[in-house]
Amino acid sequence: MRAARRYLILTCLFLAMSLALLPGLAGAGLSDGASWEQFHGDAANIGYSASAAPGTAELAWVSENISANNSSSVVVAENKVFVYSCIGGDFDATASAVYCLDERTGEKLWEKLIDKAQYGSWSSPAYSNGKVFIGSGKKLYCLDAADGAKKWEYNLASAVVNGSPTVADGKVFIGNWEGGYYYCLDENTGALKWKYGVPGYAQGTPAYADGRVYLTSWAYRTDDNDHVVCVSAENGTKIWHQNGIASDSEEATCGSPTVADGKVFVTTYNFYGNGHLAALSAADGSILWNKTTNRTNSTPAYFQGKVYVCGGCPGYADPTTVCFDAYAGEPVWEKKGVGNWTCSVAVADGKVFAGRPSPTDFTDYAGIYVLSADTGEVVWSYDQGGSSPAVANKRVYTISGGKVYAFGPKMPVFADWDVNCDDQVNVLDMVLVGQKFGQSGSPGWIREDVNKDGQINVLDMILIGQHWTG
Repeated sequence: MRAARRYLILTCLFLAMSLALLPGLAGAGLSDGASWEQFHGDAANIGYSASAAPGTAELAWVSENISANNSSSVVVAENKVFVYSCIGGDFDATASAVYCLDERTGEKLWEKLIDKAQYGSWSSPAYSNGKVFIGSGKKLYCLDAADGAKKWEYNLASAVVNGSPTVADGKVFIGNWEGGYYYCLDENTGALKWKYGVPGYAQGTPAYADGRVYLTSWAYRTDDNDHVVCVSAENGTKIWHQNGIASDSEEATCGSPTVADGKVFVTTYNFYGNGHLAALSAADGSILWNKTTNRTNSTPAYFQGKVYVCGGCPGYADPTTVCFDAYAGEPVWEKKGVGNWTCSVAVADGKVFAGRPSPTDFTDYAGIYVLSADTGEVVWSYDQGGSSPAVANKRVYTISGGKVYAFGPKMPVFADWDVNCDDQVNVLDMVLVGQKFGQSGSPGWIREDVNKDGQINVLDMILIGQHWTG
């Protein structure tokens, strides 16, 4: 009885401490780089991770062949890796699924069958608050991250093709390709908030920043085939529209925008020649600069005044990865032989992560290449993986041949009460629980739910107190 009282008093003291320290610690970076929750890393599609990243080709694990979509990107959150799968092949899918893998080992935790992909779609999942979102076929799904159970689905009338869901501000944004609409839905209920019609195909992954949503659309071989639109995230009202990037009717804004440093970076794919990388003003859409580059569907990555982009298409244009100055648009370096039209690079720890295309399948990959962010020189490479990489928890994750490859250090298995996984059970674990105090979800949906009862409360703190190491 006396011991139980001591644990209760200790827990209450640390609860008060956690809540008092919460404002200061919220920005302390306790989880910086610990996740990669959406396509290209975050809601703005920046493609940068604060995580350390492997400096050598140290392979942590390879998943079984789960028919992972070969041009897709994985999502990393909650010590899990979420993967979009197209069974039977990307362009001939007989079924599609979301797979959840253990981040430490690559072992399958669960899978959920969903409507099959259409037109070879290489969409990627998104994660937010214990939920996984994926557009597949004509539906947007919201799944429970703990077990894959369906929370809700929304019928989009037309198929999602290549674009991925973006989650921000309690909302989910997604396009329905030939339907020509981008949708905004309530993150928790799937209720429609608004939809916005665009010219041509609503193909891109929306980018969100500062209460605005940035969209792209295109049409094939017309004089009206490059569009970047900015709308209000609250009600879908148009703020500006730019369609002066392409140089001719063969060029189109097929990729997704990146929003950073007051600019919107967007690429074009040219079916019969070079494309462009343009920087627009995020405020009014005016073109700040517009430079020729390799044809590409990829999304640029931004970090510290530089923009990185892949391009090329096997049989049509040799692969390249290029670094541009974000302010003037001048090229800084170019690496030939690395890159592809469907590869969106990741940047982390002074390195650029890109892929090399397969010689036999123009949407698959034949290796990952890691380049110096400053010079473009090869740091290391490996002859598998390569699709749009994701960087989190000191690792890089990528796909090829239906498998997921994880590079970086092997991860130890930590006790449930070591919430921040530092081999110590102390005040930092209490603080993390305090930051999530009162939240609820599926049992064990995040590490702060220490006793895995779906509630974050004093019982979780008691368990930490019982295993205190100081």
